[in-house]
Amino acid sequence: MMVLGTGEASPARRPNGAVPAGGGAAPAADAPAHSPGVRAERPLPTAGVLDELSGAFASARAALSSFLDLMSLEARRASLTLMWMVIWGFVAAICIVGAWVGLTAALAMWAVSLGFPPIAAVIAVAVINLAAGAVLIYVCIGMSRDLLFSATRRQVAGRSPVTPPAP
Repeated sequence: MMVLGTGEASPARRPNGAVPAGGGAAPAADAPAHSPGVRAERPLPTAGVLDELSGAFASARAALSSFLDLMSLEARRASLTLMWMVIWGFVAAICIVGAWVGLTAALAMWAVSLGFPPIAAVIAVAVINLAAGAVLIYVCIGMSRDLLFSATRRQVAGRSPVTPPAP
């Protein structure tokens, strides 16, 4: 066997690291197996079917364990991310409410600068906000019908779908 880059021959390697004591030369065929510088080589035991199945189950268990570890780490990261999203959403909502209050105060001040009485300007801004809120609540109530899972309940109950009458 040649060692790469040196051009020199290296001793041949044997299984289990057994190297003859004679400088790497293989023992002669008629030399006894227990000569003074040579370790006796034992054949490797062959793995049985149960050993192979045990190894396969151990590998599957290790893969499942690694997968579950990964999932738990990602779930923890996702929960922390969700928590921060809720916190920053709450802070953003406070900022938006503050901006809305500032805009309505500016609208009231502008109305006062046009000659409206201050109390009338504040009441007018409050009524506009109340009307906008009422419209938004009405729209939300109309959208809540989509939360009833009516098609799923019909499917589970075994009823036929409702078909609109023909025109």
